[in-house]
Amino acid sequence: MAAPLVRTEALTRRFDDRLAVDALSFELAKGRVLALLGPNGAGKTTTMRMLSGLLAPSSGSATVCGHPLGQRDADNDAIRACCGVVPEAPGFYERLSARQNLRFFGGLQGLDDAEVIARSEAELARFRLAERGDERVGTYSKGMKQRLALARALLHRPALLFLDEPTAGLDPKATQELHALIRALRDGGVGIVLSTHTLEEAEALADEVLVLDTRAVFHGPPQRLGADAAPELMLRTRMPLPDDLALPAGCSVLAREDRQARIGIGDAEGDTPALVATLVAAGVHILEVRPVSRSLRDRYLDLLARR
Repeated sequence: MAAPLVRTEALTRRFDDRLAVDALSFELAKGRVLALLGPNGAGKTTTMRMLSGLLAPSSGSATVCGHPLGQRDADNDAIRACCGVVPEAPGFYERLSARQNLRFFGGLQGLDDAEVIARSEAELARFRLAERGDERVGTYSKGMKQRLALARALLHRPALLFLDEPTAGLDPKATQELHALIRALRDGGVGIVLSTHTLEEAEALADEVLVLDTRAVFHGPPQRLGADAAPELMLRTRMPLPDDLALPAGCSVLAREDRQARIGIGDAEGDTPALVATLVAAGVHILEVRPVSRSLRDRYLDLLARR
């Protein structure tokens, strides 16, 4: 099997007495999207800064694109060369144009002049900035700067891309285009680490979810998050449920409103038929019984609440 793009073992970062990331261990393979989730201050940005070679860990170890993190300057330089980074607040030389910015940063990546010019024009076109490419970046909107940051991060064709709240400030069309780009990069073998507070975005894009609260709380496919929670049924009836109705063992009313109720059950295959039989025997006219499909947002919030 191919070596993972990222492998961490007990990766830890302290800022004086504050523990920002605690003993983080995980792997990320090529062509996978990892969504970092967690409340503010959970360590998401610190993790990305360490893995992209911008911040040294306090302890633990990591290998990024085959290079050990924090051991030698040459290794850290190699890590930065294989990574593209879009921070939450990207910085540019605002008195320079978008073209001048891209050509400057492309030169820092070691691209020759012809490559820098060709790739800059291609990225400006991809992110719909070509017509305003000669305007000073200081005149750009937040969304335009975000698109320019993506263009800059992709200039050197990175193997690993770090995106910190990449759709912040983007309109729905630009967000849709960015999501399509992320999928295309993933299909081309690029590994992507995506930090987002938009749970719908994580659910739509991520192959894996890593929930951080300084430590790793969960790591796995999005559909497995909260899979240990008890199943629920949504029940619709012709009349409201009787207050004195005795439900089968393992079933309980979690919420009710008029002719609709949410029922907690222990086992879907065993409890659902027993519940239906009890309701029919009690003369309740059932209009619908269906499993409750809980979104990633609901399951994520439940996980944090349980903590």
